[in-house]
Order: sequence, then C-alpha cells, then structure tokens
Amino acid sequence: MRPTNTSTVRITNDSQDKMTVICKRFTLIMLLPLIAMLALAGSASADENPALWKFKVSGHFDAVLEDLKSGLEAGQFVITGEENLAKALAKNRHIIGEDKWNIIGFQNATAVHFCSLLFNHEVFNINMDWSIMCPFKVVAYSMKSKPEDVTIVMARPTYLLHKDPHPRAEEMSKKIEDRIVGTIKDTLAK
Repeated sequence: MRPTNTSTVRITNDSQDKMTVICKRFTLIMLLPLIAMLALAGSASADENPALWKFKVSGHFDAVLEDLKSGLEAGQFVITGEENLAKALAKNRHIIGEDKWNIIGFQNATAVHFCSLLFNHEVFNINMDWSIMCPFKVVAYSMKSKPEDVTIVMARPTYLLHKDPHPRAEEMSKKIEDRIVGTIKDTLAK
C-alpha cells in the first residue's frame, strides 16, 4: 500500500500577485545603487570625487565592453559576473515611472565584476574586512547625447582603505588599484 500525500500546493492569483510585488520590489532595491550612481554622474564627476577612478574612451559600447573584459582576463583577472544595468532599469521602468527611469539620458550601463586569486589570497591573509573589495567592479556607461564616448568608472581601492589603520592598507590598496588601472589603460588606450 502506497502512502498518499493529502497536502496540495495551490498558487492562487493572490499569492502570485504577492510574489510579483516582492520580485518587483527586490529588483527595484537592487537597482537603486545604479540610479544613485547615474544621478550623481550628472552632478559630480569622478574628477571631482576622489572615491572614483574614471577613464574615457571612444568607440562602440559593445566593442569597448568586450575589449575591457578581454583585457581584464589577459591581465590575469577572472570575470565573475556582468549585469546590464541599463537594460534592467528599462525593463522595470513601469515600476520607477516612464518619465523617471532615465532622467539624465544614459544609453548603456554595464557592471563587470572580476577578481584576482593572488589579490584575494593577499587580502584575506592580511585583513578579512578588506574582502569587501573582492570581487572588484567597474561600470562602463555611455550617454545618449554622445553614444561613442564610453566611460569606465570604479571605486578606488586606495580611497576605500585610506583611513584604515592597518600598516599594510596603503601598500595593498595602491598595489591593487595600480594593477587594475594599468590593465584597463593598457587595454583601452590603443
């Protein structure tokens, strides 16, 4: 005799609606940092913000993005993730508001996450709090007004650790930042 299972999972329209709302809220929460970053991009450039490193290059966005990723990999970094932030915002503009989702006129915005086994090893064996930098992240973006101008921006490791009391904070953050910046410049400054 087989045991019978009398419990049944029912998904009602009400529970589907609740899940939809939860998913939309989660998506919006995940997109808020991008909205803030893009809003700040219009008011304060990386030239004025010591926390950001910024590099501009001319070219088709997709080609620049591919070159960036290839260059990072050639520089012994491993790409761990990529998010098309502009596409995610566009997809959810009905949540944000059709007239509010792209106020400053960005065209493309993609985040690339990457890491270095060697840097992770060094950082983890000095101060685990510094693991917040791993993986590293750069964002490539372009604006509708100048679609062939692509900007690469990242939070500077030297800024993240500039007030850290550890005696190796300055050395390590400079070493990491110099390697990332050097790799990006060598790749995209051609």
